[in-house]
Amino acid sequence: MREIAESYLRERISISLPILGIPVPCNTTCLILSKYKDLLAIENFKAQVEVLDSLINLIEDKIFTLKYELQDKFLQYLNNIDIDNLVYAVYKIIEEGGNIILGDKIYFGDRKVAEGDFITLMNINKLIEHVTKEDSNIKSLCDEIRYLSESTWEHFEKNIRRSLNES
Repeated sequence: MREIAESYLRERISISLPILGIPVPCNTTCLILSKYKDLLAIENFKAQVEVLDSLINLIEDKIFTLKYELQDKFLQYLNNIDIDNLVYAVYKIIEEGGNIILGDKIYFGDRKVAEGDFITLMNINKLIEHVTKEDSNIKSLCDEIRYLSESTWEHFEKNIRRSLNES
C-alpha cells in the first residue's frame, strides 16, 4: 500500500472542471475508476478526499452560477453566442488576461464565442468588455473559482499528503 500511496502522490492525477477546464485533484469518483481505488480503504485519506469532493462541488456550483449570470446578461444575444465559450473567455480574461478577437465572428483563442452581423458582434464585444472590467459580481465569481481551485491543490499537498504519510 505504501508504494501505491507514493505513486499517487507523485503522479498528482487530476480531473478538469466543466466549461473552464481547470485541473483539480482527482475526486472520489475519479479515484474509484483509477488504479488508486484501494487507497480509499484508508479512513483518514477517504475523509480528506470527501472534503475535496465538497470543494469541487462548490467550484462547479460557482461555475454554473457564472454561466447563468452571463446568460442573463447576454439574454438578447443567446442565439448568437456559444455560452460555454463565453464563460471560458470571461473567466480567462478576468483571471489571466487575454483579448477577444473581433472579425467576422468573435473568438477568444481558438474558441468561437459569437457570430452574427457586424452590429450584433460590436454590441456583444462591448458587453464582454463591460462584464470583464466593470461587473463586480462577475469578477467576484471568477476570483472565487480561481481561489477555490487553487485551494484544492493546497488541500492535496497538506491534508491528503499528510493522511497518506500517517497511514
